Amino acid sequence: MKREKFIDLKKIKKHLRLFKNELDDYFKLTQYQLNSIKLKLSNFTLFNNDKEIGLPGKKNISKDHPKIAFVVTECDDNSSAGDYFTAMELGEALKTYGWEITFLPRKGSGYWYAVDENVDVVISLLDSYDPRKIKTSNKSLIKIAWLRNWFDRWVSNPGFSEYNIIFANSNIACNYVKGETNKECYLLPIATNTSRFNNKISPRKEYESDYCFTGSYWDDPRDIIEMLDPESLRYNFKLYGKNWNKINKFKKYYQGFIDYSKIPEVYASTKIVIDDANRVTKDYGAVNSRVFDAIASNALVITNGEKGAKETFKGKLPYFTSKEELNNLIEYYLNNEKERIEKIKELNEFVLKNHTYHNRAYIIKKRLENYRLSSKF
Repeated sequence: MKREKFIDLKKIKKHLRLFKNELDDYFKLTQYQLNSIKLKLSNFTLFNNDKEIGLPGKKNISKDHPKIAFVVTECDDNSSAGDYFTAMELGEALKTYGWEITFLPRKGSGYWYAVDENVDVVISLLDSYDPRKIKTSNKSLIKIAWLRNWFDRWVSNPGFSEYNIIFANSNIACNYVKGETNKECYLLPIATNTSRFNNKISPRKEYESDYCFTGSYWDDPRDIIEMLDPESLRYNFKLYGKNWNKINKFKKYYQGFIDYSKIPEVYASTKIVIDDANRVTKDYGAVNSRVFDAIASNALVITNGEKGAKETFKGKLPYFTSKEELNNLIEYYLNNEKERIEKIKELNEFVLKNHTYHNRAYIIKKRLENYRLSSKF
């Protein structure tokens, strides 16, 4: 009797993803080297045969005003990549300490592993970034990983152990990292920038709705596809993002992609924002920026992220686990204005006290200070 061979599709996908990352990095490296030679650029250290050529690196991080480089998908105001806007908002908060901020985008003409010698700290928001490939003459460069999603991909990255400091945006994720790698992982949830998202933003007629959703569809399952049925509700619904025209029942509500700069006005023009935490964050209790930003803008959020609602919001945030629960919550809060306003006030005060990027910047500042004073530095 022949034994059937078991094919581990998950493992195959993992190896294919890692291979694709390696291939992408190789082509970007080759292009960077060619451009460096051709244009005689001196912005980054040139290297040959994988050896650095340049001035000796700095010995110590600047104690008061370090330069931080965020690893992101792209750095463009028209970007649809949430990692860039998260990094940008955190960067704005870090600037209040006098720190300098720059970006290392995966997309674009540059090479994201070429790190200028003046950069003191690299903070990666992407699981595909391999810190072993960094090219810099700064021997004291501190490498930070900030895990916000794809936690299994992060820990399976061959270079993950090279990070000096690891943050994750939920306690569940921190415990997962600790269990898988035996490396310490510190809590750093996403937050909001209250200078951008606040209750002083004026609503706009074109964005007015009773409830809305902001986020894109990437041909991957989302709970709102199964659980949200605007036809069965008698309220004005608007949907913003990319590719929702692919879902028939949402076509009449689809408003197209909206620039990040306009989202504060969208939140100021609605009563309820539906949050759909995707499958790679929900089970880890990771809360996305939509939740914090909408609440800071005085909109009520109803989320499918039960674990995040209980952990990060201490049970204050309304959540749903079924179509019936979602419909009931929408009906209740749109029919009971007093209760909705009271819930918004409670959540708004909680976010402004605990979940701003100034809170997060302080955590990073203190963690870097502790690291600098430790024997590891």
